[in-house]
Amino acid sequence: MTTTPTNTITPPRPTTIFSRTSFQGASKEMSFSSVPASPPTQALSEMDIGSTVTTPAVTRPSSPIEALPASPLPSGKHRVAIIGSGSWGSALAKIAAENVWKHRDDFHREVRMWVREKHVNGKKLTEIINRTHQNSRYLPDIALPKNLVAVPHLKDVVKDATLLVFVTPHQFLHTVLRELAAPGVITPGARAITAIKGVEVNGTDIQTFASLIESKLGTPTSALSGANIAIEVAQEQFCETTIGVPSESDAKLWYSVFHSTNFHVSCIPDVAGVSLSGALKNVVALAAGFVDGLRLGGNTKAAILRIGLQEMKGFCMEFFEGSKPETFSDESAGIADLITTCYGGRNRKCAEEFVKTGQSFDKIEQKLLNGQKLQGTATAEEVNNFLVARKRAHAYPLFEKVYQISFKGVSPQEIVRGL
Repeated sequence: MTTTPTNTITPPRPTTIFSRTSFQGASKEMSFSSVPASPPTQALSEMDIGSTVTTPAVTRPSSPIEALPASPLPSGKHRVAIIGSGSWGSALAKIAAENVWKHRDDFHREVRMWVREKHVNGKKLTEIINRTHQNSRYLPDIALPKNLVAVPHLKDVVKDATLLVFVTPHQFLHTVLRELAAPGVITPGARAITAIKGVEVNGTDIQTFASLIESKLGTPTSALSGANIAIEVAQEQFCETTIGVPSESDAKLWYSVFHSTNFHVSCIPDVAGVSLSGALKNVVALAAGFVDGLRLGGNTKAAILRIGLQEMKGFCMEFFEGSKPETFSDESAGIADLITTCYGGRNRKCAEEFVKTGQSFDKIEQKLLNGQKLQGTATAEEVNNFLVARKRAHAYPLFEKVYQISFKGVSPQEIVRGL
C-alpha cells in the first residue's frame, strides 16, 4: 500500500515559515524582504521577454528567503508553471505571479498558466485572459497580473519550468501526467506541488495525489490545502493555508512562491496529512449540505463536523503511517478548512441542492458549477471502495452514509442514523 501520499486587512507578519509541527533545527527566522514594484502595466506579450533586464542595485529585489535552493536552469532562476486555470488555479496563479515579480532575482518574471482552450462569446479563453488580464469564465472581475500568461498547450507551459503547480480537476490528472511523463517534457530537478483534492484507490491500496504525481514524474511533491475559498483568496481577504512538504528545501521554495501579506503559508512535514485533509473534508461537506437541505439546524451540523473531523483524522492515522494528528487540529488544512468548506464550499452547496430538488449530482454540477467539477462525490466513492476492500467501512459511519445517500438511493434523512 502506498502511504505517502473586498476589503483587505494587514495582519502581523509571521517570524518563520515553519509551523508548530516543524522541521528539526528550522527555528531560524526566514521572512520576506521589503516589497519592490508591482508587475508592469504593460503586458509581457508586448515586451521583449527574451531580453536581459538589468535593475539598479539600489532597487533590485533581494531574495525572499536567504539561500533558496538552486535552480537547475542555466540562469540560476526558478520558473513557475501553473497546471490548471479554474477559479482556484487562477487565484493561486495570481499570488504566484505577484510574488515572482517581487523577487525576480530568484525567479523568471513570467508565469505560464495552462488553459484548456474554450470559447467564450466566440473568443478563445486564452486570448481573453492575455488581453484583458481576467479569467472571465472561472474568476470574473478579478484583475490578474500582467506577467501571468495563459497558454493552451501543456508542453509549452512546463517548458523549462522548475516549479510545477498542479491544480487541475482530479478527473484530468491521469491524462496530464501521461503527457508530462514523456521523455524530455519535465525539466530535470523540477519540484511539484498539488492543490488538487482527492485520492487514488486501487483495491486495497490508496494513494494521495501528491504521491501519485511523485511516482509518475519523479518530482519531489508537496501538497497545499487550507481554508481557502477561491474568490476570497483572489480578492485578497486575509486567510491561511498549509503546505505539507517532503523537505526543508521544498518548504523554502513553496513559501517564497505563495506566502503574502494576506495569504499566510504554514509549512509542515506531513504531505499525507495535508493531502488527506483536503480530500476528506469534501466528503464531510456533502454531509453538511444534506443537513442544510433538511433544515436540521446548527446543533446537528456541528455534530456532523465533529464526527467528520474525527473520521478524517482516524482515517489518515490508520492508513498513512507518519501522519500527525496536529495537522487536523492545529492547521488551516484541518479544522479551519473543514469549517469553511462545510459552510461555504461547492460540495455543501450541491449537496443541499441534491436534497431540495432530488436531481442527480451530475445535473446539479452542470447547473451550478459553471463547467467546474464536484470533488466530494468522487472522493466519497473512492474512500468507500477502499474501506469496503479493507473491511473497515463500519468504522467510518459518516463516510459510509454519505456514499450510500450519494450513490445508492438512501434517503438523505438517514444521514444522522447510526452515528
